[in-house]
Amino acid sequence: MLKEIYRAVDQYGAIQVLDDGAKRFLAFGNDHEQSCQIKASPHIPQHEYSRAIMMVLLFCKPSSVCVLGLGGGTSVMAFMNALPQCVVSAVELRPEVVKIAHHYFKLPKHQNLHIHECDGKDFLANPSQTYDVLVADMYHHDGIDEFQLQSQFITDCARSTSAKGWLVLNYWLDHDIPEALIKQLNESFEQIFVCNSGGGNWIIYAGKVSANGDYLSKECIKPLAKKLGFSLNYYLKRLKTITFP
Repeated sequence: MLKEIYRAVDQYGAIQVLDDGAKRFLAFGNDHEQSCQIKASPHIPQHEYSRAIMMVLLFCKPSSVCVLGLGGGTSVMAFMNALPQCVVSAVELRPEVVKIAHHYFKLPKHQNLHIHECDGKDFLANPSQTYDVLVADMYHHDGIDEFQLQSQFITDCARSTSAKGWLVLNYWLDHDIPEALIKQLNESFEQIFVCNSGGGNWIIYAGKVSANGDYLSKECIKPLAKKLGFSLNYYLKRLKTITFP
């Protein structure tokens, strides 16, 4: 039976930690899970969109990753587990969420993990560095952060992505993604993929350079899947290239 084991309220609303014995969930006072974790394997993402996000590691070999939107920290832990030498940063608006991720979701305190407690919009406006992988997953209790649907957001993300880097965007399937935003992605990035994760989300991957030429080879897929703890085949079958005239 699902049980609430912790609740906090900040200026943005409620934050809940729910537990059913084997799994732990983070919610923002509504029916949408922000994070889901099997407690015995906290580094393995459980949501389809979270797993699809990790496919970016087939396209590049990053030395730095930044995740906009920490949640329970499952994506951050997945990157840290797959890339032990990589420097991983996370940006989280709500300090209480950071505390919960550490205390209830086993997010480690590690020298290669840097957490910035601030608005993602402000963080992107004044970037201190660029990242080889930049993941945008900024959601509130009522849905996506509207900034993630604006042209300025793509401009700022492109500036914060390294010359060889990849931007990964998480959108709900029912989001009306502005045509101008897609056009801007095409103008700012060399290669674009999209994946319908099967869980109600579009995942867009935009690379400043083309993907590694052998990203579909078994020699690349199998070792990564083993590190991540789940098969990538389901998501690869749903991966499409976006082309423009």
